[in-house]
Amino acid sequence: MADKPKVEFIDNPNPIRRKVRVEQGIDPQNLIKRADNQVAKLSGEFEEIFAENIVALGDAMTSLRQSGGTDEESLRRLRVLLHDLRGQAGTFGYPLVSKVGDSACKFIDLSETIGGTEVGVLNMHVDALKAISQAKIKGDGGPIGAELMGGLRKVIQKYNEKR
Repeated sequence: MADKPKVEFIDNPNPIRRKVRVEQGIDPQNLIKRADNQVAKLSGEFEEIFAENIVALGDAMTSLRQSGGTDEESLRRLRVLLHDLRGQAGTFGYPLVSKVGDSACKFIDLSETIGGTEVGVLNMHVDALKAISQAKIKGDGGPIGAELMGGLRKVIQKYNEKR
């Protein structure tokens, strides 16, 4: 019988404790209110960021469309913008933007190649984000948001059926 490895216990120091300042006696509800106030202040900035990203997404899509999907730098830029939007949008009251961004990112990640058909699917995602931005749709978008997401799901289902 082979020797079993010995069990070793490692006492892991808590480096976070040295980096985080703990304020004694602070009411947790007060901390939550302060955090909510900060998020509310940044919410207006997100709307500006969203509008700027829509322009950048449009530029990346134009380059990607003109190349037939072969412009790897445009695809990378598109993916980064979509990833950033998907990560930030929900925090600032735009979960529909997060859903559309997530759908597009997953589509890119799961596509073996990017050609004209894939560019068309991505363009539909960018168009959906443009519509959300122009209509200033917050939250889940209600019936309009459900229709947008349903349409994108159908497009992806048809794409998957043809592959």
